[in-house]
Amino acid sequence: MFRKCTSVFAVLILVSMGMATIVNAKTNESPQLSNIAELFGLSMNDLSLSQLEKKLTSMGLQRYPSYKEGEVSYSLGPEGILGVTNATIFSNSSRYVQQALLSGVVGSLEKRQALGELLQIKYGAPSEGYLNDGIGRSKWLFRDGTMIELHNSTYDVSIMYVDEQPKVMEHSGQIDVEALSRKKQ
Repeated sequence: MFRKCTSVFAVLILVSMGMATIVNAKTNESPQLSNIAELFGLSMNDLSLSQLEKKLTSMGLQRYPSYKEGEVSYSLGPEGILGVTNATIFSNSSRYVQQALLSGVVGSLEKRQALGELLQIKYGAPSEGYLNDGIGRSKWLFRDGTMIELHNSTYDVSIMYVDEQPKVMEHSGQIDVEALSRKKQ
């Protein structure tokens, strides 16, 4: 009974965070599997850091001061999302997200199981690895070059979102002489 209540509560939390699929409980419809990796409801493929920061700010999350270029950390609160309390975002020089690491020490077996089960409900069976009642080490690979990797077989839980080829701002190689001349005036 406790596990079911925990799972229902977890689904409600993650739906509001954009990480779970809404399932119509009245008609017992099977969930629609997502074919894209989503981080807080945003597509991970070519996700700009500014777009993600805007989303996290709207959720009331504050970033920690960072002295490392391309690395931003957020607290997900003392309870976090099923015990996952930290989010560390790594971006490339063009300010597009390369990796997002959600992590925490989760002592509750029920919470760790709920995390794995929620990812399996949203994305289906993992492409690699295993999940046994939501516990395991697994990966979901997507056609757009993104990936989600879950490690929740111990208390140290991590969910890594990866964009293997994030967008890079290209420079034309041409000098805008008019813009330079206006700048001097």
